Amino acid sequence: MTAVRIVHGAEAVRRELLARSAGDLAPVSEASLAVAGRLYGAPLSAREAVARIVADVAREGDAAVRRIAQAVGDPVPARFEVRAAERDEARQRAPAALLDDLRFAAERIERFHRQQRPQDFMDPAEGVGQRWIPVDRAGIYVPGGETPLASSVLMAAIPARVAGVAEIVLCTPLGPHGLDPAVAAAAAVAGVTRVFGIGGAQAIAAMAYGTASVPRCDVVAGPGSAWILLAKREVYGIVGVDLLPGPTETLVIADASADPEEAAADLLAQAEHGGPASPIALTDRAAQARAIAGAVERQMATLPRRTVAEHSFAQRGGIGVVATLGEAVQLANAYAPEHLCLLVRDPDALLPLVRHAGGVFFGRASPEVLGDYVAGPSHIMPTGGTARFSSPGGVYAYLKAVSVVRLPANRVAGLAASAARLARAEGLEGHARAAERRLRA
Repeated sequence: MTAVRIVHGAEAVRRELLARSAGDLAPVSEASLAVAGRLYGAPLSAREAVARIVADVAREGDAAVRRIAQAVGDPVPARFEVRAAERDEARQRAPAALLDDLRFAAERIERFHRQQRPQDFMDPAEGVGQRWIPVDRAGIYVPGGETPLASSVLMAAIPARVAGVAEIVLCTPLGPHGLDPAVAAAAAVAGVTRVFGIGGAQAIAAMAYGTASVPRCDVVAGPGSAWILLAKREVYGIVGVDLLPGPTETLVIADASADPEEAAADLLAQAEHGGPASPIALTDRAAQARAIAGAVERQMATLPRRTVAEHSFAQRGGIGVVATLGEAVQLANAYAPEHLCLLVRDPDALLPLVRHAGGVFFGRASPEVLGDYVAGPSHIMPTGGTARFSSPGGVYAYLKAVSVVRLPANRVAGLAASAARLARAEGLEGHARAAERRLRA
């Protein structure tokens, strides 16, 4: 079993636990690179391979999607769209208790995001305002494989529905028995309009450019592998994207009052995602660091996804011992983690110091795992330090602001004269004359 490393001192913590490389946001395995190399007959970087995939789908549409899916070993259905009857059949295979839990989670997610929607405004005196308008069609991507993320369907699609998006398209890889029942149930609960059995970078490209089967979307959202992240980077500007979420990150700040077993469980809950994930704890007590490390090792021994969790701890995890809790928050701000968990006696004292995190989880009653499923805010959050400038997924990912200029007639003269002078200062005589025509009206 991999021993959990313990690092002492702020500088060592920065260097050994919190340092990021350019590849951390989108780590790609050698095996998947080899598949891409075979697909194109030459060794390619992940970015080069994704650029080729996106270009092929943009040019050839469904034919390229089918060819790429066959090359990477994905199921290739006779038709990409999962028909309504097939969706219903898959949904009916989901346990009734799961449907109840999905509805419970959906109600909380919807309630949160209804409060998030920004308001239109108009200032009649100044003659300016702003409207918020939803995009026409949103594309959602949800991973499949060993851990089909039904919860991510809710977290991405419900904010789109609350925003007022008319059509919500879901792309997800199919399993050997077709659409995953939990994903089918979540799509029904979330109000997804259409479902397509397409995975990987080719799914992102299909939603961005449109194919004969897949309608072109205005925004592409949702989590995924490094290939999904790179594809979203590639198509940004053709479509909007919500975030570029890479491997999950949890940074736990724990003082002497924290239960080591709870802190360890919170770290392992993220470590088992793989990627590798970043399960990191900071504490101001060396004894607490040893206790948490021991708890991680004991709990990991019985974890079904033990190998995945061990890899995350070996590559990007550990526990740091720092001088004070204030220093721990300073380090957290510099790191800007996806999830920041405050397992301390007085989290209210630390919260005002937090500037950069995707989400803050406040005390032992608010573990990050509840944020994954039922708390309410979207669990699609910025990773890789992008919380310095990005927000979690939400309603605003599917809205665009439109400025409205409706000036009162009695304001035109003063505004036009000033505009004309500014235009001439920039050497734009045509602008100046257009403004001055309003002075003669």
